[in-house]
Amino acid sequence: MIFLGLHLNSQKSTQLASILKNNELRISTINSADTYFLDKNLPSGFEYDLATAFAEHLNVRLKLTVRIDPAQLTKDLISRDSHISIPGRSETTPNTASILTTISYTSNQSVVIYRETRGIKYPRGLKNIVGRRILLATGSAQESQISRQHFLHPTLSWESIKHITTYEILERVFNKEADIAIISLLDFQAIGPFFPGLKIGFKLQNPQKTHWLIVDKKDHSLQRAVNTFLSLESTKTLVKTLNKKYYQSSNPLNYFDTVTFKNDFNIRLPALEQHFRAAAKKYNTDWLLLAAIAYQESHWNPKAVSPTGVKGIMMLTKAAAKEVKVTDRTDPIQSIFGGAEYLRNVKEKIPSRIQEPDRTFLALAGYNTGFGHVEDARILATRAGLNPDSWAVVNKQLPLLTKAKYYTTVKHGYARGYEPVNYVKNIRQYLKILTWEKEQQLLQQSIDIQQQKLSEKNTPTSQKPTQEQPVNETPSTL
Repeated sequence: MIFLGLHLNSQKSTQLASILKNNELRISTINSADTYFLDKNLPSGFEYDLATAFAEHLNVRLKLTVRIDPAQLTKDLISRDSHISIPGRSETTPNTASILTTISYTSNQSVVIYRETRGIKYPRGLKNIVGRRILLATGSAQESQISRQHFLHPTLSWESIKHITTYEILERVFNKEADIAIISLLDFQAIGPFFPGLKIGFKLQNPQKTHWLIVDKKDHSLQRAVNTFLSLESTKTLVKTLNKKYYQSSNPLNYFDTVTFKNDFNIRLPALEQHFRAAAKKYNTDWLLLAAIAYQESHWNPKAVSPTGVKGIMMLTKAAAKEVKVTDRTDPIQSIFGGAEYLRNVKEKIPSRIQEPDRTFLALAGYNTGFGHVEDARILATRAGLNPDSWAVVNKQLPLLTKAKYYTTVKHGYARGYEPVNYVKNIRQYLKILTWEKEQQLLQQSIDIQQQKLSEKNTPTSQKPTQEQPVNETPSTL
């Protein structure tokens, strides 16, 4: 606290001194994948976590204002409603002399994505994608960048679509509805694992640096404080951790390794099966469903830890564990029973009129992303004149929560809505495989029993020796 004390004593009129005196740091940001969103009903986001760390560094309270319109962030600075504005990765520095920028702490880059196809060479430059079906988002940084390249490649053409999400762009390339996608590198690192076979061909331009924005009050005290914080080795380590947490975590939702599953089924599941059965009985659910959830969450690994900090077989958050009174998330029994109870609690929030299997599918989505986002998707379904009680409908609405056009109109805001859709899809697949494996296991056990009985029936019973059958007491030489 020596650093802070110097500012208080020697620069009492500075913006930083005012923040320290009032014990409040006001930051404005937007609701987006880069900045701030709710995940499992908890505040999340790269910039949110970094801003929280800076407030802790100053030892002051963070007051966060989340705006719908990015243009409001500059207005918040000029009106002094915020000390710092964080526009996120899509930042364009305001063209006004009254706004300062901090040093850069991370960067982003546009990349060209293609679907790996046997016999077709991957694109290495713009000349290799001329004549291909290129897809990108209208108004994106990628559209601006590719437009600037047009004079070098006048035959280069592309399709830009309004309000399309990165997930939808990649989905079209994956489904062969387009040949090339141009998106940000970080978006591909976050979403690409959902589409095995999609690869980076080449990077489009130099990385774009990311900054925080600060209003110039004729002193640079706050700017210096932020720059000092961002220059710390501990902050650089934190930035790397946050990049991994939000953009680089491996995602197994569309990946199924048959060999690994068979090994886990034979080695890991037997020790856990009795606990799945007991928890299912207590909370009135299917033990195979609990096992499928656990395999999706942790591959039945009690010591599993995700980059986001969730732990254990059922990957409970701290908040979820507290709700179901789990004191040790890495204890397999506590985790299984806690996960079963939490799933039951989510399911009880669903209107009683909704029947199975939609009830379970909606509960699984809520277990994954938070029930609030599921309710928002149901609201979108109602607005569209669709059935909000049908999973087949709701799973089409959840991905819309990645679009500002939609998430700005609902209570819980932005969500990575494609995740719960894939989550439910995967668990349903695991459930089918588990059911089949158990049926085969039971069938084999039945066959083994029948063979054992048949073997016993056909084996001559040994007879006790009688006087008519003298005993040969000479040891056998065989």
